[in-house]
Amino acid sequence: MIDTGSSTDVLFYDAFKKMGFTKNLLKQERTPLTGFAGETTYSLRSIKLTVTAGNVRKIVDFIVIDRPAPFNAILGRLLLYRMKEVPSTYHQCLKFSTPREIDMIRDSQKSSRTCYLSSFKDLETPLD
Repeated sequence: MIDTGSSTDVLFYDAFKKMGFTKNLLKQERTPLTGFAGETTYSLRSIKLTVTAGNVRKIVDFIVIDRPAPFNAILGRLLLYRMKEVPSTYHQCLKFSTPREIDMIRDSQKSSRTCYLSSFKDLETPLD
């Protein structure tokens, strides 16, 4: 997920595990994160990973948190700025500068919605 209001880049622990990483790779201190509802969550720590968009690569310091989420990561405004990216939610795309041109990553509303809704199937509990 791209969040232009987020001041940090977040990787959710489920995605971290699916990438084959273990907690011993995490560095630095635990960091408090405050959500828009005012709740505070502490990170498990952080990890540096390479993010690639087209042929643009940047090393990103992700804060790893163990919370359920319908997505794997949050890319915050500082990464968007460093990669010279411009998101458009209306057009479901992300434009960014490469050394030779302006490139674009597109998505579809239908696939985004399907992915989002399927993420909740693990959170559902049967009603008795």
